[in-house]
Amino acid sequence: MEQDEQLEDWYVRYHSIFGKRYTRKRKDRFLESLSADIRQFRSDVELDTFKLNEKDIVEYKNLYVGDIKKANTIICTYYDTPAAHLGPYQFFNVENRAKNTMMFIFISSALYIIFGLFFTWKVAVPVFQTNTLVSILSLLCILFYVLYFYFLKSVARGWPNKHNLIRNTSSVLAQLYCTKQFKNKKLAFAFLDAGCTNNAGLEKVMGQSDAVICMLDSIGSEKDLYQVMSNRKLAISSNSVEAVVTTDITNDRLLYVISGSKEKDHFILSKKELQQNQLSDTNMNEVLHFLEQLVGRDSK
Repeated sequence: MEQDEQLEDWYVRYHSIFGKRYTRKRKDRFLESLSADIRQFRSDVELDTFKLNEKDIVEYKNLYVGDIKKANTIICTYYDTPAAHLGPYQFFNVENRAKNTMMFIFISSALYIIFGLFFTWKVAVPVFQTNTLVSILSLLCILFYVLYFYFLKSVARGWPNKHNLIRNTSSVLAQLYCTKQFKNKKLAFAFLDAGCTNNAGLEKVMGQSDAVICMLDSIGSEKDLYQVMSNRKLAISSNSVEAVVTTDITNDRLLYVISGSKEKDHFILSKKELQQNQLSDTNMNEVLHFLEQLVGRDSK
């Protein structure tokens, strides 16, 4: 990726200012900024708000650049960032991700509740027994409980992960750059919601189009690059992005581009790799070259 002031600005904005995209409020702020950036050089930007079903109270939002219904190739990535979790990140395994996240929430919630009970036993009970309700010590204890229960909700919902440059800000930056560089009527881009949870955004866009979907995930690590698919016909000839066919991907229109470690039949990124605070320039440039090949092939 060529270095210029705009790229540096995007890096600071989406790594530092909008680096956490876990809650709906934070995700909406990110989308507002992203839309404003893209509208500086493109006008074909659309926000799609949807629910999985009529009874669902959760609202999702995808951002599209280009006409996804007319495109024969859609380059995608998810923009949301994960909750803190145990263990490595295992690609393509939603159940494993949910299990690791819930285990972290359970342990952190249990420790938080134990801390609250210990405070009540050792501090609050003696204070309330020996002081009036309006004393300074009693008021401080009440303030503690107000703050304690305020943060208990956040603990039970999951703490936002603070190390998100690799997963998945790296992919967001690469795709943002591509929206400026690649323009043709047969190509569209989608920034997807819920990539860290239930893949609602990906399911939505696949239901709206018959195009080949190229999904970028955690491409900025130092690990090897892979193009992973169930349909060998989607593979691009590349010396730097190894092609792997797997049954972990069930849709034959879906091609993933990832950086990670291959262990038996699975791909992972360790906690240490996820916490990297530096992008691999080599991988970022190789992915852009790969996408140029993909766009060139599918626009013929």
